[in-house]
Order: sequence, then structure tokens, then C-alpha cells
Amino acid sequence: MGSVSIVIPTLNRPKALKRAIASARAQTDLDDLEIEILIIDNSCDGNARAGVEAIAANDGPVVRYISAPVPGVANARNAGVAAAQGDWVAFLDDDEEAAPNWLASHVATARRSGAAAVFGPVGAEAEDDKPIGPLAPYFSRWLDLPDGADITARAAYLGTNNSMFNRAACLALEQPFDTSMNEIGGEDTLLLKRLVEEGKRFAWSAGGIVTEWVPERRLNWAYVRKRKFLSGQIRVLTHWKARPVEWTRIGFWMAAGAIQIVLHGLTALVFTPIDPIRAEKARVKLHGGLGKLLWMRSRPALYGSGLVS
Repeated sequence: MGSVSIVIPTLNRPKALKRAIASARAQTDLDDLEIEILIIDNSCDGNARAGVEAIAANDGPVVRYISAPVPGVANARNAGVAAAQGDWVAFLDDDEEAAPNWLASHVATARRSGAAAVFGPVGAEAEDDKPIGPLAPYFSRWLDLPDGADITARAAYLGTNNSMFNRAACLALEQPFDTSMNEIGGEDTLLLKRLVEEGKRFAWSAGGIVTEWVPERRLNWAYVRKRKFLSGQIRVLTHWKARPVEWTRIGFWMAAGAIQIVLHGLTALVFTPIDPIRAEKARVKLHGGLGKLLWMRSRPALYGSGLVS
């Protein structure tokens, strides 16, 4: 493996972006690799340019600024892939901070496993020393699996945050991420579904850890419910976007959603007066079921010109 492009999409988060870039530039044990760091500024006015160019002027790994002025998470990722020159493309969100051995761990796992893409753990911490408490799992991704384990069957539960792809094998299309999902997300879920259908394998990079820093405005159950509702919609929507449409899978997930609504709705009612946290967790699962059942309804915007998450 000769080179890796680290792609960091960003939209109006200068403080978080600075931290993400610093962590990408501080990667260790990469003596046999060439790396470049691509900052994809998804703002209409290019407000990240000055800060990125100031960082790029310092010694260290190459940092390149790229403007993708039409807001949308798929637009930003596609722009990063188009600009990438590495054999592999690693994605790091602008609100994430990579551990020093993050990229080295991904590279080592990819070499040993021969997988087309690798995915690593995501831990969650609250910004400004706020308590995150029971909300932490909703912003995290942890799998109790050994390094290099095959996680292809878990593709629907993965995402491009903290990932690395073989560019030629996985990202050869002109627009690998579906731009119709610009504001709701799920463009990565759809890509992973297609790659699995093509026979690509995914591996777990246990040592490739990142921390997601959660701002105070997202540290509430209402936001988590909204995000879970959308996740439920995406679960079904990916089968709608398949060609031919996968009606059997759509029916299965809608039925599963209806069951979730009943079971977790009852749980929420029972535990609201005696265990408020358990009741809130049940409401989150209920909203996931609602999303599966109401997948054709209007979808809450979390990216692009909608609500910035």
C-alpha cells in the first residue's frame, strides 16, 4: 500500500475542523506511506479556506483545500473522492478526532485481511466538558470483535465515518455517493449495500479508534429520536432505491417497524413513572420503528441546507 488520502468533509464547524485536522496530521507509524489530507468545504461562502490554508502552510503532511459549494453530504464526499490521489481513501468526520495510530491501524488491518474497506470504533465525548451519560451509545460504534474480523454482514449498521476504502475497488464510479440523499444522509449505507452486492468484503479495524465530539445542542433525547427516526427511514429507503425495487425487504422492515412501535411504546408507558431513562431508550427505539413504517413520508434534514448536525 503506497498512499492514502484522508478526506474530511466540513460545513461551518471551524473549531471542530481544526481539531480533526490536527489529529490527522499527528498520525504515527506511517513511514512507508504517502498521505494527503483533503478538506472538503461544503459551505456556500468557502468560510473554511483561510483556516485550512494557514494550517497547510505549516510543516507536516500535505493539506489540500477543496471547495464543494453546493451543500449536501453526498456532494462533499463525492468531491473528496474525485480529488483523492491515494490508493486508499480514509474518511474522518470534522467532529471526530483520530487517535495517533488510527490510520496505521487501518492500513495494517487492510493489509492482513485483504478487505476492500475497513471500519473502526467510534467513541463519544461531549464538547465543553458537558456530561454525555446515557446518550453516549447513540453517537458511538463499538463491536466486540477481533482485529480483522469480517463485518460484511453488518454493512447496514456501518457508515463512512471512520472508514478506509480501496479507491479502485470501491469508489471508481464518478459519483459513488447518491446525491438524492444529500440532506438526510444514508448515502454511505446505499454505497455499502452496492459494494456488498458486488462481492466486496469489509473488515473490522479494532485499533483504528476515533472520538466523536458531541455539541451540547445534540445532547438531548429529542435529537436522538429524530436521528433514529431517520435511520429507520433509511433502512427501508435503500431497498426502494435498489434496481429492481426490493419489495420483499421493504415489507419485512415495515412489519418489523410496526412491531417495534407496539413493543417499545408499551415499554415506554410502563417505565415512564419508575425509570425515565429506560422509558427514553424505549421511545428512541419506537421512533426507529416509526421511521421504518413511515419511510415514504418527508424526511428530517440533518445535512446540507437543512439542520446542520
